[in-house]
This record gives sequence, C-alpha cells and structure tokens, in this order.
Amino acid sequence: MQKKIPILMLLLVIGSISLVLSLTLSLPNIVEWSLLILGVLLNVTSAVGLMIKGVKRTRGS
Repeated sequence: MQKKIPILMLLLVIGSISLVLSLTLSLPNIVEWSLLILGVLLNVTSAVGLMIKGVKRTRGS
C-alpha cells in the first residue's frame, strides 16, 4: 500500500505544474482549457487519495 503514495504525490505535482503553465503562459484557448481541466482533475483526485491514505494510516487500519 505504501507504493501508491509516491504515485499520488507525482500526480499532485503534475497537476500543479499543469495549472501554473496554463495560468502563466500565453497559449491557445483549447490548450489552456485542457491544461486547466487536467490540472484540476489531477489535483482533486490525488488530494482525495492522499487524504484517504492519511485517515487509514492514523486509524491504524
């Protein structure tokens, strides 16, 4: 189960980089929106996954 934490952290970093790139670079609209949507989805899923892992770890199960 410990193998999923680095993957979730990597997804969080990729999502954050995607959001930063979409907000700072001058890109075509379709690319900008694609990066925004991808970044939000990656950040939300990885954050929820990490929260679930943390709750399971603190409860001891």
